[in-house]
Amino acid sequence: MKQAGLICAAALFLTACGDEPAEPVTSDTSAETAIADTELETVDKVETEDMPIVGGPCSYEVSMLEAHVVAIEDDQVEMNDNDANVFYLQLSDFPSPPRPGDDYTIKREMITEGTCTPEIYTVQEGDVGGVE
Repeated sequence: MKQAGLICAAALFLTACGDEPAEPVTSDTSAETAIADTELETVDKVETEDMPIVGGPCSYEVSMLEAHVVAIEDDQVEMNDNDANVFYLQLSDFPSPPRPGDDYTIKREMITEGTCTPEIYTVQEGDVGGVE
């Protein structure tokens, strides 16, 4: 008898607190499961409402640099620019597989405004051997 009372109380709670009609609570559905589902929906809504919007209008400072392939491990290519700054690219960023010692011209975009990707490195097509 107590279990039936809990199920009815849970159904009333869900109907009163939810923004969508509650599904009927049956003998296959426990009150605990119904309440837990409602709590998860509330947490999801709060998390998405409080998250800052990322993206929007962004500005970048664009520069061209010469870069040297230092090492390749798995799908990561370690690169050094002329100032010995280290950065990494994916193997898939290259038109053909690079080798350690290869030089490339890379377009570097550094964010100056907005909340987009902070740095973007792009291998210039058809370039092997760096800037001439």
